Parts: sequence; C-alpha cells; structure tokens
Amino acid sequence: MTVHVLTAILLACLGVLLGATWTIQALQPRLRRQAEERRRLNEQWSAVRIARRQRGECPRCGSPLTARDWYWAPAIVDDPLDDD
Repeated sequence: MTVHVLTAILLACLGVLLGATWTIQALQPRLRRQAEERRRLNEQWSAVRIARRQRGECPRCGSPLTARDWYWAPAIVDDPLDDD
C-alpha cells in the first residue's frame, strides 16, 4: 500500500515537472517579445524624460521651446530641387 502511494506521488511530481518545463518552452518566444517591447518602451520613456529636463531647447535642433510645447519638435522638410 505504501509503495503504491509513494509511486503515485512520484509520478505526480514528475508530471508537474514535465508540464512546467513544456509550458516554459511554449511561452518563451512570447516572453522574449514582451521583454524586447519593455526595453524599447524604456528607451522611449528615457528619451521623453531627457526632453523634459531640457525644456529650454529642442533636443534635435536646439531651438527654444516654451513651457507648454516641450514635446514639439520641428518637422524637417527637404525642399525638392527645382529643375527650372
């Protein structure tokens, strides 16, 4: 009787171990994508924080900014060459 109980417990533990291993392997690509997205978002928020600290001037062109438009950056437009 005791051998049967111990065998059942051992099989249950083995099943849990295998199930956990397969689950981790199945979720690994998703977890990697989420980690990459977190890194990208952290970099973007870092850029926003730096821009907030540099409220006096645009980080791209150095033009002065007012207190309310710290997040505006001038659009750089290339003029097409006139062939005339």
